[in-house]
Amino acid sequence: MVNTLELLDKKDLLKKEAESFINDAQKEERKLIDSEQSRYNEITKEIEQIDNQIREIEKANHRNYKKTNKTSMEKFSLLKAINDVVNNRPLDERSQEVINAGIEEFRKSGQNASGQIVLPIEERATIQATIATAGQENVAEDKLGILEHLRNNLVLIKAGATHLTGLSGSVSIPVYSGSNVF
Repeated sequence: MVNTLELLDKKDLLKKEAESFINDAQKEERKLIDSEQSRYNEITKEIEQIDNQIREIEKANHRNYKKTNKTSMEKFSLLKAINDVVNNRPLDERSQEVINAGIEEFRKSGQNASGQIVLPIEERATIQATIATAGQENVAEDKLGILEHLRNNLVLIKAGATHLTGLSGSVSIPVYSGSNVF
């Protein structure tokens, strides 16, 4: 079975091939010849199929993530995991499952995970509050990503920078190089 990274690699190679056709035609100041145009159309269809495959894999992974990791997130203790790592003790099964889910999220996004504790940012467990006269009570909360609140408070975001998410591979952003300097 093909995984997402292999599909992204194939998509990137196809994009480069299509760009080479366009760049060659632009350099020579001409339109694409029939063979180039037909290959370009084939590449476009292949890229569309790859995008569909990636979406299906992500949907399946998301369904599986919700089913399998909900129970492990409920029993996961970040403080216990940190304590185990600091004291060179092996992580328990639940902690290792959560960390593996975090590493998998990084891998799917095309990034390398570093460090001993890598948390998934998809969702967190229900918050529990202890009441003095009773046991633990569930606290209603929106299940947002852990990092969302941190992203909203980044200094550059507050200064007006745009935070781009969901990017992978090579991204080109046009830069203004006009003569008006403020």
